[in-house]
Amino acid sequence: MKKRSLLLLLLFTLIGFAFAHQPRLVFKQPIGQITQIQNPEDSQAFYGILSGQEDIYQIVADTGFLLYVNLVVPNMSGSRTDFTVDIIQGDTVAYARLDGRWFIWTNFFEPFGGDSYLQWPSREKIVERGIYTISVNNPDNQGKYSLAIGKKERFPIKEIINIYKVMPELKIVFFEQPWYMIFRSRIWLFILWAIIVGVVFILAWIKNIKYIR
Repeated sequence: MKKRSLLLLLLFTLIGFAFAHQPRLVFKQPIGQITQIQNPEDSQAFYGILSGQEDIYQIVADTGFLLYVNLVVPNMSGSRTDFTVDIIQGDTVAYARLDGRWFIWTNFFEPFGGDSYLQWPSREKIVERGIYTISVNNPDNQGKYSLAIGKKERFPIKEIINIYKVMPELKIVFFEQPWYMIFRSRIWLFILWAIIVGVVFILAWIKNIKYIR
């Protein structure tokens, strides 16, 4: 009975992550490196900072899939909204060019990370198997953005650990905030809850060991 209760506690802890994308810190990669997108239907957020060169992503798909694309920028002073996203299959444009200069950007607050963004309308389309290249750029290739790919909310253990790992750096580098601002977001509640669940499991394990002895 106790084990079942502990498992339920852990389950509710993990459910909370369904409100976020799997984060990918592209700005840590060497400039000019092509980012390979694995599992393109899984909900992922690629955080990039253009520094004089466009960012290139690539999807190699063996089967047809739902290609979902969205782009947001941090809602902060100096943020650019003139980004262009081109999606190409071979030499053919699979999507119409998405040009941020022609969209009305809207503000939204993401409660999980506690961050404010500007977003443009998302686009999605069932596409066939093949190699897809996605470029993110603007006239002088400067500025911060987050490219969202995929819609399936899936969070295996390694992705949950990765969220805890990258959030402080995301706050400091991408949002230019002190690392302790993470305590103003919902992720802190999940971290605290995970710690509590972990302590309960450890205490139960110790008690079980003593009981066996």
